[in-house]
Amino acid sequence: MLHRALFGSLERFTGILIEHYAGALPLWLSPVQAIVTPITSEINEYGEEVYKSLKKAGIRVEKDLRNEKISYKIRENSLKKIPFQLILGKNEIKERSITMRVFGSDKQEKIKFENLNDFFIKKCMMPSQQ
Repeated sequence: MLHRALFGSLERFTGILIEHYAGALPLWLSPVQAIVTPITSEINEYGEEVYKSLKKAGIRVEKDLRNEKISYKIRENSLKKIPFQLILGKNEIKERSITMRVFGSDKQEKIKFENLNDFFIKKCMMPSQQ
């Protein structure tokens, strides 16, 4: 008699992978690679533009347009272990830029809107494609 575990080994592998990375999966493997987080509801329109641009480029992105304090949104999204948080405020609209917070780092980076897609496409490649 032969024993086959079609999904058992896949489930075990997924469990080991999640345990190994402690839930903070590498960017190319993460189910949500970035989240767009506007500071106030006045900036939601720019947030939608950033979201649509990344979605069109094939990046797994979500948006957090809730009317909550920005510190609450940042903390909540950090607990979800989302690799990149894209913070948008009035200065970012003026400069057509995005402030990025990388998971596990306190530093923030600014990037121009027109360079955002190229940045994410390069970062989100699987290691074998780099």
